[in-house]
Amino acid sequence: MSGSRVALVVANDQYDDPGLRRLVAPAQDAAALAEVLADPAVGGFEVEVLRNASAQAIRVAVEDFFADRVPEDLLLLHFSCHGLKNASGELYLAVADTRPSRLASTAVAADFVNRQMADSRAQRIALFLDCCYGGAFPRGMVVRAAGEAQVQDAFARQADVGGGRGRVVITASSAMEYAFEGGQLTTGAAPAPSVFTGAVVEGLTTGEADRDGDGWVGLTELVGFVTDKVRRVTPNQNPQMWTFGSQGELLIARSRIRRITAAPLASELVEAMESPLPAARFGVVDYLRERLSDADLGQAYAAWQALHRMTLDDSRKVSEAAAAAITSAVPKVTPPELTLDGAGAAEARLDGPPLALTAVASAADSWLTVEQDGSLIRVQAGEPGPAPGTATALLLTGPTTDLSIPVRVANRVTTRDSAAERPPPHPEPRPPSPEPTPSSSEPPHIEQKTQEAAVEATTQPWWLVAVLVLAAAFLVLVNWPGSTDSRKLWYDPDPTGWYLYRTWADPAILASFVAVLASPLLRSVGAPALGVVVGCVISLLEYGLVILGGGISADETSAWAVTVGVTVTLVVVLMLTQRPRTWPLRPVKPLPAAVVVAGGLLLVVGLSIRDSSGYSLLTVTPLFLLEPLVTLVLAWSALAAVDAARRAWLTAATLTLAVLGAIGAIPTWTQGHLVPVFLVYLMGNVLLAAGVLIPGRRLPSHP
Repeated sequence: MSGSRVALVVANDQYDDPGLRRLVAPAQDAAALAEVLADPAVGGFEVEVLRNASAQAIRVAVEDFFADRVPEDLLLLHFSCHGLKNASGELYLAVADTRPSRLASTAVAADFVNRQMADSRAQRIALFLDCCYGGAFPRGMVVRAAGEAQVQDAFARQADVGGGRGRVVITASSAMEYAFEGGQLTTGAAPAPSVFTGAVVEGLTTGEADRDGDGWVGLTELVGFVTDKVRRVTPNQNPQMWTFGSQGELLIARSRIRRITAAPLASELVEAMESPLPAARFGVVDYLRERLSDADLGQAYAAWQALHRMTLDDSRKVSEAAAAAITSAVPKVTPPELTLDGAGAAEARLDGPPLALTAVASAADSWLTVEQDGSLIRVQAGEPGPAPGTATALLLTGPTTDLSIPVRVANRVTTRDSAAERPPPHPEPRPPSPEPTPSSSEPPHIEQKTQEAAVEATTQPWWLVAVLVLAAAFLVLVNWPGSTDSRKLWYDPDPTGWYLYRTWADPAILASFVAVLASPLLRSVGAPALGVVVGCVISLLEYGLVILGGGISADETSAWAVTVGVTVTLVVVLMLTQRPRTWPLRPVKPLPAAVVVAGGLLLVVGLSIRDSSGYSLLTVTPLFLLEPLVTLVLAWSALAAVDAARRAWLTAATLTLAVLGAIGAIPTWTQGHLVPVFLVYLMGNVLLAAGVLIPGRRLPSHP
């Protein structure tokens, strides 16, 4: 659903006037409600909190809140304070500087809020009033205020809005009742949210307010849940809801849980399950397997339950088929293990049928925070920050699974208060906090990099470093240019007659040298060094395949054959040691994806540009298309990577290929006089590099 989701929480528990009782609950109300509304996995709201502000400050904030909105916005305004009435019975919201004898000038009039709501362009507005409006209260309950005020009358103007512009007003009690702060609250008791707001927070946090189990908490569902909860604590308090010009349900939050009710199976299917013929029962298993992928979760869950019963079938063929079908409904997690990077963050993605994707992620330890946005799961180290090497688990619970996904802290992580580049909890980006003044002579970022390097030093075995160094050194000898114009890099005698001599600036020798230099850094630098080595190896392999496959190796056939053989061996070794169990290609953010694709297309265009004789690089061999294709695949993979370490080495590999590709295009300018080819090729590689370096901005969750 498009549009912004914005919330304003106004809480007042301190009053200048001695006649107004100090409230305990509003401070807790504001903190608890703001937290759950801002949670991207629940409300996804941009939240602003005003606590103990003056009447004028609140009026300005409320007017700003409703002004300059678009019809698609969802606005939520919550008041937690005293409710008072004047001699005419008009409702006022008491705040820090309110004087009961001067309500018109020192309190926030309900009519003022009413006018701002009516004048707003936003089509979806919810107003929560956790304050009292008169009536008696049971013994031992603390009330917000005395008096009587008519909420429905105060906001009656909302009925004139019409046009599907849904306005909903929800109050903690009816016009003749008090709103209670808590049952049996005594002096010195620990602060806690009020009965009403506490129920709202509980319903959103646990997801229990999602009564129909569709994954969304609507206002009607929320009020029903809150009403039941409040009445259990104080039967004399009855939350109320009024709707004005409302069409359809306003979805306030996502549900953390999915309660799925199995649909009844057809009687013919039940009979077939009890058939004495194994072949008939086997056919039922096949049918139920298909139903597991049904978008109707009730049907899918019924099929899953039926398959569980059929695993006990006396026919081994039927029971094994049922067990295999059940396995297909278990969510697949990519990657199967998570490693928190230097920022203490990692991502995983769920895959599987719709029933499997209803699984909910949670943390096994309190220091690990979890955000789930559909099938994407983000985990982050909270406070206190864990030590390197700490292990925990991400718990995945759903109707078809109870999984434990290992989570390991590989590097020194930075807690939220001290991390300069950690994204804030609100969707809108804010400037990073300044770095703390170091207590030692060593700058903190250098100290942290040193510690991270020490941890990474154990991630790559020495034998792998030795193999890479020796192989790269051998490739240097194989691709040694020799004396000037003594060796041709490639030669196309027919039809173009184009050729290119080996030089100290051609990508083959540069990639070999860079691989020699980068390989020893695997144990100290980690993923970036690995990416540079991978980029060099792929570049050499790619050149060899193009030149050998295109038949343009001239007298360098043996050198290129050796280069291809060595690089293929290195690719196999890297694949075996790095164990890339999965290679996700989605999701990717639109902007960097568009930049990367544009870069790849420019490389293809550069290969297609013809000279005055009508020849292009594709005329030499169409295999030159391998270069843009490989670079584009690596860049796209870097954008889609959910593991921070994998993203780092894929990005480094893409940058290495882009740099080598730009260098390799220089002869088209200096020797071939094809300046347009060089410029287009240069721009294509620049876009590919820029695409993987564009910082991804985490978008807010919008139900």
